[in-house]
Amino acid sequence: MKINYESNSSDHMYQTGNVIRQGNDGLYLIANNKKKELFTIDLINNQVYGPYTTMDDLYHCFGNADDVLVHAEINVL
Repeated sequence: MKINYESNSSDHMYQTGNVIRQGNDGLYLIANNKKKELFTIDLINNQVYGPYTTMDDLYHCFGNADDVLVHAEINVL
């Protein structure tokens, strides 16, 4: 995974497919499933949180004022 931690953009931060950095040790992918349920996937500890029914629910349970949208390229082998 290639990650650019220099990003400070907050435009449309909470969207499916985005990677969010929380503090110095949190890195999360926002994902959904066929049922349109939303999840946050902890990319450091391989844990899945959710489901959330709306992006607003996800933000209220998961969001943090210090969150940063990062540019990540995930390559699955």
